[in-house]
Order: sequence, then C-alpha cells, then structure tokens
Amino acid sequence: MAAAADAQSGGGRRGGGAGGSFGESLPAPGLSVVFDGAAACPPIDSPYGALTRYDGSSRRSGGAEGAHGGIDLSLDEGTPLRAVAAGRFFSAGEGGMLEGIYLWILHLPEDTGLGFPFLAKYQHLREPSPLRAGEAVRPGQEIARSGKTGTVGGHYGPAGYPHLHLTIRLLTPDGVQRAAGNAAEFRLLRDSIIVDPLTVYVPGLRTPADAAALPPDRKVLRVASVDQAGRPQPAEARSVWPVACR
Repeated sequence: MAAAADAQSGGGRRGGGAGGSFGESLPAPGLSVVFDGAAACPPIDSPYGALTRYDGSSRRSGGAEGAHGGIDLSLDEGTPLRAVAAGRFFSAGEGGMLEGIYLWILHLPEDTGLGFPFLAKYQHLREPSPLRAGEAVRPGQEIARSGKTGTVGGHYGPAGYPHLHLTIRLLTPDGVQRAAGNAAEFRLLRDSIIVDPLTVYVPGLRTPADAAALPPDRKVLRVASVDQAGRPQPAEARSVWPVACR
C-alpha cells in the first residue's frame, strides 16, 4: 500500500453522551483513518463526539444536542453514497431539522465479517433511496444521494449544508433478534447503542467497546476506498468508505 495521504480523527469528547437525547452511546475511542496515497477521499469534517460543527461553531448553541453522535462529510448535493459493508435495507423516512431524509441499513456479522451487528444511518439525503424493503446491498454499492434536507434554516441558514451524517448503532442481542426477525417490534433506543462509526473499520474488533483499549498504532485505521464505479479498493475489502475516492 502506498504512503498514507491523509488522517481523519474520530476522536472528541463524549460531553454528556455522543447521542444526546437519542439514547445511550459509547465515548469516542480516539480512532482515526488513513487512506492509500493514491486515493483522495472526502474527509471527516465533524468527528464522532465533537462539540463543534464543521465550521467550528458550538453544537450546544441554538438548541443542539451537544456531542456529535456520528461523523459528517461535506459533499456536493447529489454525491453517490456507498454502503459501508454488505447488508440489507432496514427502514427509511424523513425527519425534521437536523435529520432530513434518511436511510437505515442492517449489517450482521455473517454479512460483514465483523464481530458485531450494527445499523448504519445515512442522513440528509437529497431524495428517498431507491432501495426496497429487505433488499441486499454489497460493499461500495450506491444506496442514495447526498443532500441538505433537514439543514435548511436554523444554524445553517437558507442555503443549508449539503453533507452526509453517518451514524452507527450497535445492536443488543435482543435487538438483533427483533431487527432480523420482526422489525415492527424493534425499538431503536431500547435495542441499540450509538458508537463511533470508525469502529466498523477496525480489523478483528469483537465489539465497539473494545476499541478504547487498542494500542495507539491500531487506532490508526487503513480504510479501503471505493472508486467512481463503486468498486472497493482492494477488491476483497468488506468495509469501505461511504463515498467514492479519486
């Protein structure tokens, strides 16, 4: 692999919980990512656990929840968003300010090769995803397009802020059963915990809680990229960056 071109921190402080009123969350474990020297990937502009937005403004002003419960990538509207791993469509909808149009993908260990089951939420989509209920997705597959829904007005002003907000929720054992069996019985706050999205890129990680105890060299993660055609680089990668790299 060529020399790393960039490093993006997933650190930050919990600040009362990285999920705010969105349920239980784990503190930021201090992870960061590096990309292959030939890949120019959209960077993290607001990491997990951050108390500030992409522009440096406080998340605790204007009624915000506090510490960031995901990662933000600033993107042009209409940028293809990629599945971070194999999984299947779980649910979708549209919320108000700070959420917008969103999509959930369910990722189980047998699909991803990771040691834990999780849900990935893609927010601020330009329009609803074309995926159908239960549809399978592969790593790097286009699942939606970036937008600014849920950002127009308030702090972001009339122009809004086009970006991807990616949230990862670790499923509890009972939550896995409900999510994979009868989704109508699944309850997000009861059945999942917010974790740093970068934990899905830690090779061999048993559970996201273990990431905090990793030695410093293992907290710098070499993340597989996706090319403009949606092909993981390297081809055998099972966890990839959610936006194509150049």
